[in-house]
Amino acid sequence: MKKLIVLATLAALPAAAMADVTISGNLAVGVVNTKNSGAGSLTTEDRTSGEIKFAGSDDLGNGLKAVWQIATKIDQADPANGAGWATRDSFVGVDGSFGRLTAGNIYLMPSTGAMAIFENNSASWKSDLYDQGTRYNNTLSYKAPAYYGITTTIQHSFGKNGANETAKQYSDVVEIAYEGNGFNLSYDNLSTKQNAQSQKVKLQELNGSVSLDALTLQAGYAHKKDNANAFKRSGWGVAASYALGNVTPKLGYWKEGDKKALNGATTNDGHKSYALGVEYALSKRTRTGVEFAKANFDAAATPDTRAVTVYLGTKF
Repeated sequence: MKKLIVLATLAALPAAAMADVTISGNLAVGVVNTKNSGAGSLTTEDRTSGEIKFAGSDDLGNGLKAVWQIATKIDQADPANGAGWATRDSFVGVDGSFGRLTAGNIYLMPSTGAMAIFENNSASWKSDLYDQGTRYNNTLSYKAPAYYGITTTIQHSFGKNGANETAKQYSDVVEIAYEGNGFNLSYDNLSTKQNAQSQKVKLQELNGSVSLDALTLQAGYAHKKDNANAFKRSGWGVAASYALGNVTPKLGYWKEGDKKALNGATTNDGHKSYALGVEYALSKRTRTGVEFAKANFDAAATPDTRAVTVYLGTKF
């Protein structure tokens, strides 16, 4: 992360205006080989990470400050993919003793997943329910001040902009999180509804992580109940990494249960997946590594799939 003092030095102005801005980013590209059972493999260059972020604040006095952030996706392998401004967590808001209130394009689940130690495909990469970092525009978010390490976040999405108003999806999220010394635990409850549907889709997640010096342990659980399509599904997983100097081995496991109809019938479409990887730190900001992920599906008609990634990335 690099702190820059941005100076407006236009000669036509009698005085230079100053703004305190933080610029940071994460860029990485990998060579990925994917293969489904019974079919040939495909090798391609792909973005594994890519984002540039501008953030700042303005002191309003009386303990208040305006806060803002603009984050944009960068895909060096395919610049046209996701091209646009503020396509990542971007907002403007107010921060004070009452907490933080923001509005904009915001991650719906404040906790984007406990098992986030992998560069490309984690063990939950083929999950049908575990949140992988969903965000909606038109979102209002309030985060209360921490109380004995406990924070509460409440969010509401007014729906995606679009021509088809009946397809708008409205979402509400409540998160309760605890952050201690090397220990984090969060519970997220997401409820969504479309204009054309009276029934809601509910997603609950419980995520936790523990850091013990060089060892990091993570666990996640998710349960989805779709009243509109009359089914429910659960899944759980674990992940771990251990830093051995510049080398960090990683592993993860995810088990997704079968889809269960609300009338009791079960569909045999669950799966088990795992991920293995090794990352090497070339410096404090630059890393390289290799990862392997595989998903085995219960249904015979669904082919198993695997992916191997070799990547290089840097942060600033």
